Amino acid sequence: MKKEITSREDISTLVEAFYTRVKEDDVIGFIFRDLDHFSWDTHIPIMVDFWSTLLLDEASYKGNPMLKHIDLHRKTPLHQVHFTRWKELFFETLDTHFTGDRVEEAKKRVHAMEILMLMKIRDSEQGHFIQ
Repeated sequence: MKKEITSREDISTLVEAFYTRVKEDDVIGFIFRDLDHFSWDTHIPIMVDFWSTLLLDEASYKGNPMLKHIDLHRKTPLHQVHFTRWKELFFETLDTHFTGDRVEEAKKRVHAMEILMLMKIRDSEQGHFIQ
């Protein structure tokens, strides 16, 4: 039965279920299997903090996701297809496990992130990146 996102435990369920799907995905899984650039032990808690900050108004995330993704892009080029698949998997995970206003808020945030990340990545390639 689906429930509303109301706690950090719910966020943890979302993040873990999402990345379980991501690891096996044919389009974006390779990015997360490159252990030279990625650590599950570090990434999962950071993502729980990130989404708890966005959806539960916790102030637990301290970082700059834009710079992280630009750095990743320099090592493993990220394209529209990667962000589109990330968004699809995230939406599917939300819809599988949860319902309610925070699901809709998460989807809005993901859509905005996709647009902004792609724009900033493009700008970083042209040498006029503004954070």
